[in-house]
Amino acid sequence: MSVPTVRPILRRARTAMLAGALLAAVALVPGAGSPASSAPGAPAAKPTARVSGYLPPAGPNFNNPTGTPAQQRKLLRQVIRTTNSAPSGSTIRMAVFSFGDPRTADALLAAYHRGVIVKLVFAGENVYPAMARLRDGIGTDTTKASYVVICQNSCRGEKGQMHAKYFSFTRAGAARWVTMVGSVNLTQYNALDQWNDLYTRVGDKPYFRAYGRWFGQLKDDRPVARAYLHKATAAADIRMTPLDLKVDTDPIADALAKVRCEVTMGELDPDSKTPDEVVATDIFISTHAWGEERGKRIAWQVVRLREAGCRVQVFYGTGMGAAVRSILTNNGAQLRKGHTPGIRTHQKVLIVDGAFGDDLDTVRAWTGSQNWSDKAAKRDDLIVQINDPADAQRYADRFAWMWDHA
Repeated sequence: MSVPTVRPILRRARTAMLAGALLAAVALVPGAGSPASSAPGAPAAKPTARVSGYLPPAGPNFNNPTGTPAQQRKLLRQVIRTTNSAPSGSTIRMAVFSFGDPRTADALLAAYHRGVIVKLVFAGENVYPAMARLRDGIGTDTTKASYVVICQNSCRGEKGQMHAKYFSFTRAGAARWVTMVGSVNLTQYNALDQWNDLYTRVGDKPYFRAYGRWFGQLKDDRPVARAYLHKATAAADIRMTPLDLKVDTDPIADALAKVRCEVTMGELDPDSKTPDEVVATDIFISTHAWGEERGKRIAWQVVRLREAGCRVQVFYGTGMGAAVRSILTNNGAQLRKGHTPGIRTHQKVLIVDGAFGDDLDTVRAWTGSQNWSDKAAKRDDLIVQINDPADAQRYADRFAWMWDHA
């Protein structure tokens, strides 16, 4: 078999096409400034519109813990500004594992006092002062419109924890149906010491509504008969855990099973002058915690894909188990933990750039709050498969930047 050609040649062409489409879309948005996909880690452009006309940045966004204070707190600032833009009568829903940021608490209390319905679900592992202020200021009566729930274990399962990072707004400034999911907790530590992401969809009502039943079950704080949910929309496939690894299909393993590592130029382009030339698929992983038996199974699956011709790069965090690291490094995967001491990835991101399912030249990304371990399977978490190639490409571009600079 011929040596695989370098897929970034194709990716650059696709990036240019997607960038053109993105710029055209931005031009159609009233009051929109520079697109959010400026140079990775660059400060967000200052808004030109009043808060009442604020448009939350759609697509993926990222903090930079090695950058300026604005770059470090970029994701927290996005949540705060969107909260500040929620009008009276609208609804905010949040489910957050760790909440210790006083400025975000201030914004939520101000929203509540101006007539916004505020529904909050937290994990009870650490009740920070910011959480206690919200609990005392809003109350815990779930029969009322606004409430704070603190789950001691998984809100929907028997064990584990409530570990999601979910933020939604029925209205915010000029936008409706705003949904944000990613790896970011609302703490200063997440801003200053970890690489995080936040995937935002704006104006997508089906995607917004897909989380409704799940959030209602979180609020009830009792085990449900069927905890693992799968919701599919045009934009994304959403997996909501806890996950029974003995019964349910592991969503990460399922995604990797659909990867094809090599295709020929003839398959990609019938008019190719080099139809037998082989093009390899890239697999990029940025994950905070990856271990235990589930983690080892996924690691061996990644190794088999590398042996089948995929290029594999892994940017790993403090929670990677020694056995998983050994499996990957001993079998040719490229691993990095970052260039800055004390700063590690907290993302839970998988990117496939190449052949996936029936599509021979695409880019897909998975993000959310679930780590890759047996322990994580017992938690309330979210895994979002992003089907929009432009949004997935921004994850691939960010990974490439982190690989070289983070």
